[in-house]
Amino acid sequence: MVRWTIEFVASGPPEELGSGLNRTVWALSSALVGRGHRVRVLYPSEPFRTAPPYQGVERVPVPVLNVRREPYGRERAIARAASELLGRDSDLVVANDEKGGALTLPRGVRAGRPTFGMCVHDIQQHHLLTMRAATQPNPTLRQRVGTWLDRRTIARLESTAFSRAGAILVATEENRQLLLRYYPVPPQKVHLVQHPVPDLPEVGSRDSCREALRVPLDVPVVAFLGHTPERQGLSLALDAFRRVRVFFPGARFLVAGCSAPTEPGVMSFGVVDEVQKSRILHASDVFLFPARYEGFGLAPREAMRAGVATVVSRHVPMEGVASPEAVRVVPEDDAGAYASDLAELLADPALRRSLGAKGREYADQFRPERMAEQFESVFSPILGG
Repeated sequence: MVRWTIEFVASGPPEELGSGLNRTVWALSSALVGRGHRVRVLYPSEPFRTAPPYQGVERVPVPVLNVRREPYGRERAIARAASELLGRDSDLVVANDEKGGALTLPRGVRAGRPTFGMCVHDIQQHHLLTMRAATQPNPTLRQRVGTWLDRRTIARLESTAFSRAGAILVATEENRQLLLRYYPVPPQKVHLVQHPVPDLPEVGSRDSCREALRVPLDVPVVAFLGHTPERQGLSLALDAFRRVRVFFPGARFLVAGCSAPTEPGVMSFGVVDEVQKSRILHASDVFLFPARYEGFGLAPREAMRAGVATVVSRHVPMEGVASPEAVRVVPEDDAGAYASDLAELLADPALRRSLGAKGREYADQFRPERMAEQFESVFSPILGG
């Protein structure tokens, strides 16, 4: 296997916990280093500071300078600054969002290098329309104009990125279809390569996790993890939990990644590190994720890897998983429907264990090493090796 020099343009440092895609980029980068490649990750650093390598991956901080007052001005400024730091000896430059459309690739020291690739989590134009419609059901004139400007900009950036890419990696078949619907991309250029699910830190037993979180050992526990609560359905999850708590008065609802209102049974942890997140998942009986829109669904797959019985919305792509044997997929956006599945699982420990075990078998296929192999298989015909 020929070893390559690969550069990723990521959305943040490896410690950045607000983006699931960002974490998967660093996990993939580390796995590629383990397979002998040289990998650099360029990421915005604000304030600017240098840092040592991360698991063998060279960290290249990008200063955030000269941000213009224009749609996606920050992302375009980061792309301009990152373009100055890309190496001329690179074989491959990979972007993971709209910044890819604003990058300027260097003139390499070898003909045809570097190749450009895209690793897609969301089709941003679709995400923009979906979430704006959900969060602005009766938009003002100013909001409509803002959405039009944003959509025009994101369409141009994504179109540029997809047209220049030698290969486009999408995480789900749904995203493949969305991409082909919005952009005239040759289908053979789009490859289904599912994102890796990083390993969770070892945190001990269920009881020790509950003790660390100050959760009673003998009560039902439900967890929710999401950094964008409107998109990932926190209000719907809370409504379902309130209904179930009538029958399970001691139940707890652990919310991480964002803040939840103060009310009986709800424990809000805000943004947490990987260790605390692992404790929350391992302390839980059921993971609830009623997302309105989700490009891949990293959080529920992390819960499944932890062996937690998982309930998701119909909007979370769960290809290749046997429902309801390995995951519960709720077919409607209704709190009562979620409460019904939640109550059944909390009342039946054997059912929870079976669902958790089969869910773990499914989620174990998303190890970073496997994605690194798929990544190589996509780019080998292009780069050689």
